[in-house]
Amino acid sequence: MRRILSLLLLLTALAAYPCRSGAAALGKEFSILEELYKSGDLDTLADQLFKTKPQNDEERALQAYLEAMLKDKSSESVPLLEQAAERYPNALYGQLALLERAKVFVLERKTAEAKALLQKINSPAVLERFYWLAVCADVLDDSAAALSHAENYLRLAPQGKFLEEANYLIARAYQQQGKYQSAISTLNKLAVLEGYPRNEQYFRYLSGNLQTLAGHPADALEQYRLGFELNRNSQLGLQIEDQLHELKGKYPSSVDLGFLYPYGALDIPVPSDTLRPDTTQVVDTGPVKLGAKPAGGYFVQAGRFGVEANANQLAFDIRRLKYTANYYEDKANKNTPWVVVSGPYPSKAEADGVRQTLVGKGIDCFITRF
Repeated sequence: MRRILSLLLLLTALAAYPCRSGAAALGKEFSILEELYKSGDLDTLADQLFKTKPQNDEERALQAYLEAMLKDKSSESVPLLEQAAERYPNALYGQLALLERAKVFVLERKTAEAKALLQKINSPAVLERFYWLAVCADVLDDSAAALSHAENYLRLAPQGKFLEEANYLIARAYQQQGKYQSAISTLNKLAVLEGYPRNEQYFRYLSGNLQTLAGHPADALEQYRLGFELNRNSQLGLQIEDQLHELKGKYPSSVDLGFLYPYGALDIPVPSDTLRPDTTQVVDTGPVKLGAKPAGGYFVQAGRFGVEANANQLAFDIRRLKYTANYYEDKANKNTPWVVVSGPYPSKAEADGVRQTLVGKGIDCFITRF
């Protein structure tokens, strides 16, 4: 979960286009095409894109870039992005093509490849590259680089569309360095900005983690409680519940978890397959709990938990979406041994279709192969 924001969805550049400082000016017709894309009028854009002949490399780069961005599938857009970047490396939209190609690599978890492309971008107008370089550094556990790139991004784009995410990267970098109070201060600065945090549940989750590491159980409990009550049934809510139980184990006399069970439910151990007796409208794929780690094909891993009941619950939630789902015990991981998976699927493409559906339902997940 600590990299939940690093491996998010591919974001287009609709909301924050850089200025074309130092680049060749676009003619009137190509400026109109650019505005159509920014405004989201993609049907008109598609109709007009090739009716105008470009007169310079900047216009050629824009045309190639827009052609790529109008494609529905990455398998179609990626070759076009690569062509635009290769043919017009000094044009603004050639540089933006590099950026978009790098973001696809991030989605594919090819972090080294993404980093290499981002480092080729030298246009002062493409500030977003600093954010994605910070993302790559976070994935590679390079806290110093993550901190440097994220701070550069915020310095150059203080109102950028990744303002919140950049602050989370900075907080996690400080956390990795053991500078918990600096990380907490980073989140506090974000919280006083109008309209932030937008992702409040993650904000509370990360704040709770940092307060725990800083040795402040009362503050950690309050942050976790606020996050849990925002949506106790989301995957993040379940992970907060796991953290609350760990906090209770560490500070048994000072942590009251009564709010987790507002109706006085008893904590009575029961067999795993009876943890969720209401199994109506679910896919019947046999026992929800596996005896061992599965193998043979592509799987979508949807969660890892310290409390077995939470893994069981998420597996049933996925089954209600008409997909196979099970969980197993990873005995090598004592803190969060319960892993939820959906599969197996015969191809990566089929697994990715399931992944996209689950993400659309608020279930963070990724493709793996056992």
